[in-house]
Amino acid sequence: MATIVCNGKSLTDIQAVYLDKDGTLADVATYLTQLGRTQAQLMEQRFPGTCALTLKALGLTSEGIAASGLLAVGSRQETILAAAIAAAIAGGPWVQSVDLATATFALADQKHTPKAAYTPLLPGVLNFLQRLKQAKLKLIMVSADSQNNLEQFVHHHSLADYFDHLQGVSSQHPAKTEPGFLLAACQAIGLLPHQGVVIGDSASDVRMAESAKGFIGYLGGWEPRLLPSDILTEPSTGKPLDSLFVTDLSQITVLP
Repeated sequence: MATIVCNGKSLTDIQAVYLDKDGTLADVATYLTQLGRTQAQLMEQRFPGTCALTLKALGLTSEGIAASGLLAVGSRQETILAAAIAAAIAGGPWVQSVDLATATFALADQKHTPKAAYTPLLPGVLNFLQRLKQAKLKLIMVSADSQNNLEQFVHHHSLADYFDHLQGVSSQHPAKTEPGFLLAACQAIGLLPHQGVVIGDSASDVRMAESAKGFIGYLGGWEPRLLPSDILTEPSTGKPLDSLFVTDLSQITVLP
């Protein structure tokens, strides 16, 4: 077990750390901005009148991507549904709108593949992972991204030795906020959620952390930096959550 110290506060008896990927480990702002604009342009080509609606639904403006917007924090299925709604608002029949969004997003992916090559590690990540493993902590990557993208990310950046399990969204667990998501990730390595702490950059990470020992919000993965108010959300259980915030991973100390 280890103690994690952050901003003068301690989280004790920690056996595992549950790490979000995009915006916490990976610099994804440029990639997501380019991907979202491609998605919107392709939607417009196939169904005129959907571009602006799709951009707005995904959280994209002329200045870039909103760190708390759908494309930054949502799952694949959620973004497809948002684009389908945009097409439906523009006058498309619902079933055809879903099919259109699904096909369009698959084509956009092909134009920005592989994702891992476009999403470099954020500063300080490698050193942080090394410190966590030196403290003999179990590490689980928990992400709204697909399982395949998690595996490619770990392979591309040679991170396999650091992670004990990778948990992406799937048909069985379609969202990080789904109650069984973190539980399934922990059970894969013989732990329970309350034995670890979540480190992430979004409200979905906070919600996931409600079953964990605590939450550390990482504010330094976007430009401009996030504020705690961008992440915090009312607990769904009514139970207060230990929440700490850092702008640099070096501000997190791990004691054996």
